[in-house]
Amino acid sequence: MTNRIGFIGSGHLASYTIAGLRRAGDERGIVLSPRNAEKAAQLAIDYNCQVASSNQALVDVCDIVILAVRPPAAMAVLSELRFRPQQTLVSVVAGIEVSQLRDTISADVSICRSLIVSSAAYNQGAISLYPNHHQVADLLAPLGEVVILDTEKEFDLSLAAMCANGWMYTLVAALEQPMIAAGMPAEPARRLLVQSIIGTMAHISEESNMDLAQVTQGIATTGTFTKLGLDILQQQGAFGPWQEAVQTLLMAQNND
Repeated sequence: MTNRIGFIGSGHLASYTIAGLRRAGDERGIVLSPRNAEKAAQLAIDYNCQVASSNQALVDVCDIVILAVRPPAAMAVLSELRFRPQQTLVSVVAGIEVSQLRDTISADVSICRSLIVSSAAYNQGAISLYPNHHQVADLLAPLGEVVILDTEKEFDLSLAAMCANGWMYTLVAALEQPMIAAGMPAEPARRLLVQSIIGTMAHISEESNMDLAQVTQGIATTGTFTKLGLDILQQQGAFGPWQEAVQTLLMAQNND
């Protein structure tokens, strides 16, 4: 186990990751960038972290450095830092390729890319990783299911799944609203919807090769309420916009 992990950036991505690590019982040293002093100070209090005096001071004492800043700032931040051989850089910044990161760092540093979502704070969800790096995979494993991608193109395509994670909040809000309007209290309405979705995802996860269309046909049979609702969704073309959203963001990713 590496002794210290450093986070350059102390926004949402760092917060999710640190919360998940501590929740999983990881007690190793965590060093925070001073870039956002107020957030870094609060994370230090909440999760027993240390705030470095500078980004370089953080790099000097950490074995693994996680780059978690906004894409426009990432390359400028990296260009100011001096890494030493055998360190590992993990970028959770979307859209910046390994080759770009390597061109900015002169030292012989291992470089990985990962995508982490909010559910990591609760040790759930998908975490994409490219390329395979055993030490980094072990570090991220308590945060959810680490999916190792063989190529950087596959990693870039994984962005679709990560963005879909964010859309689920809006989906739940849309589904619970008519239930609440009809008289269901908000708390059980949300619990029922969330657990229904979790249950479906558990089934798909355990039977990863199942034919989803065939399963749906077996559940949404003639005369059932499930079919009644599904027919409305299909008649209204409800699933087409979701596919279009995925296609659009993948095209945008390719054009970056």
